[in-house]
Amino acid sequence: MIGRKKLKERYITIAEAKEILLKRREEGVEINPDEPMFYEARVSLEHAEKFAKIKAEQASELKQKLIESFEWMNEKLATKIIDIMPEDYFDIRVIFAKEVHMPTKEEAEKILEILKEYRE
Repeated sequence: MIGRKKLKERYITIAEAKEILLKRREEGVEINPDEPMFYEARVSLEHAEKFAKIKAEQASELKQKLIESFEWMNEKLATKIIDIMPEDYFDIRVIFAKEVHMPTKEEAEKILEILKEYRE
């Protein structure tokens, strides 16, 4: 990446990545209909289509809701939770195994309640 500079950095969910890759594919079709995306982008899009559990709009809304609900929640943790969409307390414990803060049983239940609203 010679000549490029990182302008900003933020965590995005798989659903948000899927939306970005779909836009890139549409732009690529206009430029080169035979090969609209590089191989790596195609593989990434296939992965995103397979593993995105909610829509991008829902993911960004859910991320904000999680961050606002807990003072210890940051963008990285919220993104990880949304990508995995844990179903019970054990799953949440696994996500937080290497993190500084381990949510209490009550906090985990609240996370699961919030996630339940967004499950498809």
